[in-house]
Amino acid sequence: MKQSILAGVAMAALAIAAPANAGNIVLTGHDNDLHEFFGSSNSDVALAAELSFVRNGSALPVLVIDGNASGFGHEAVATIGTQIGAGNVVGVDPSAVTAAMFDHTIYSAFVVASVVTCGGCDNPIGTGTLLAGFSGAINAFFNAGGGILGLAGASDPDAYAYVPEAATNPGGSPPATGYVSTGLFGIPAVNGDPTHNFFDAPGTGGLSAAYQIVETLGVGGPVETVALAGGSISCDVAGTCTISAPEPLSLSLLGVGLVGLGAVRRRRRG
Repeated sequence: MKQSILAGVAMAALAIAAPANAGNIVLTGHDNDLHEFFGSSNSDVALAAELSFVRNGSALPVLVIDGNASGFGHEAVATIGTQIGAGNVVGVDPSAVTAAMFDHTIYSAFVVASVVTCGGCDNPIGTGTLLAGFSGAINAFFNAGGGILGLAGASDPDAYAYVPEAATNPGGSPPATGYVSTGLFGIPAVNGDPTHNFFDAPGTGGLSAAYQIVETLGVGGPVETVALAGGSISCDVAGTCTISAPEPLSLSLLGVGLVGLGAVRRRRRG
């Protein structure tokens, strides 16, 4: 009986101490939604890899936040539907988003379509700021394992204001070719399609150090795509995230449980 009680204490302490697994994030200056919509195979391959990474093995549908500012139709909804099946995509206009939509029991990930100033993309400037108003719900979604894919921010400096790990958009005028992949997370470089904004190096310029570089313009050059593998990242408010660690109480309980188990084993051997 004593052993089972102490074992229960130890198991409870381990459960408290264990970090929660957060979701995966990809942010890119490429408007893969627009270019795949018009038949680009390069964007098609990249978008497939990005979706696979942010969904992280889940078969749940994807929420796609996609306006029609371009007038061409809902590009991201259409292209992602081609990738994973139209029945696995739920599209919503930015103006119609509600906090309840960020539910990881319903969606594996959400995607934010590219900003209209890319030259034919779908979401209006200000979409990132609007979505930042749902930061509490987005953080909870992320902490539950939900993925996030943010496509081109173009000329909107606050295009990525909604992500749990801080990310600003410094803009820039990237060329269409010359990109190389760093090989991380299976996300390839995209060449041959116009692209629209760079990122600062992780840990500088308002981009969280938790991100890793997955694509650059030339080896070691300006950053075009970044990603974050959730693991033990835990976020409470937008832009403020920490690595999860056992609380002092958890460590104390764990110590008590393990010491007690050791004593029981010694008595049994005696």
